[in-house]
Amino acid sequence: MPRFTPEQVRRRQLVAGALVLLLVLVIGGCTVTLLGALRGGNGSDASAGEPFRADDAAMIVEATSADAAVLANLPEGIELAADEVMGIDVSSHQGEIDWAQVAGDGVVFAYVKATEGSGFVDSSFRRNWDGARAAGITPGAYHYFTLCSPGADQAADFLAAAPPDDSALPPALDLEFDGACEERPEAARAQAEIDAFTAAVEREWGRRLVIYSSVEWRDHYGLPVAGPRPDWLFSAGERPEQEDWAVWQLRFDGDVAGISGGVDIDVARIEVLRDQAAIDEGEAAIEHASTGA
Repeated sequence: MPRFTPEQVRRRQLVAGALVLLLVLVIGGCTVTLLGALRGGNGSDASAGEPFRADDAAMIVEATSADAAVLANLPEGIELAADEVMGIDVSSHQGEIDWAQVAGDGVVFAYVKATEGSGFVDSSFRRNWDGARAAGITPGAYHYFTLCSPGADQAADFLAAAPPDDSALPPALDLEFDGACEERPEAARAQAEIDAFTAAVEREWGRRLVIYSSVEWRDHYGLPVAGPRPDWLFSAGERPEQEDWAVWQLRFDGDVAGISGGVDIDVARIEVLRDQAAIDEGEAAIEHASTGA
């Protein structure tokens, strides 16, 4: 007579198999922990939680030639300084752009609208980004912020459309009241939503956002969104009064070959932009700890 019934044998086989599987998982986990310790980690996937650090040397912008046609857009009596270059900012509003002609006029950088609020990607973003790249123009992506959707949602949409690219200009945040959103929440709430956006985007890009804000926005909120971030300022007829500006928008009706109608004309101080957008290891560690990400 057998010591165990067939059913008891099957049950013991199942238990034994489960024990073997558990042992394999335990040994595997110990191996990962050991490898992590040997690499200086603590056994968890620490790299997944670390803030990204951009390679700032990868961002290269060509100089504007002294005979560039785009220089005609400068205010009368003003010439480019040695550290300044000419560029534009565009969206689908400009329609089809001939980027080879734009480059031929001496434009060397272009900020391109990527997203607005949440759930909206500019229909010309990818075409403009790729067209600028192909023409040798360094692109940058900007997001038009609204107060009708959470900042975190807007950041997710922006990052999906414009993922980190070390060779591009730092991403930019556009704060204005000209869009479809009519909400005007209290300043603390508006600042919280902006903070949520900047924290998420800067963490992924490893660079500080460039901040553009209209006079109306600043008059209404006076929000301290810029802080140590690069400023993108508008000033018609003369350079901005603020001395440490990174990008200067000087007109909305500029004339550039390859673009029908007026276009925004900008001047950038590339080294100022690079320095002000940089996040060093110490700052990244502090910001990472403060956000708890």
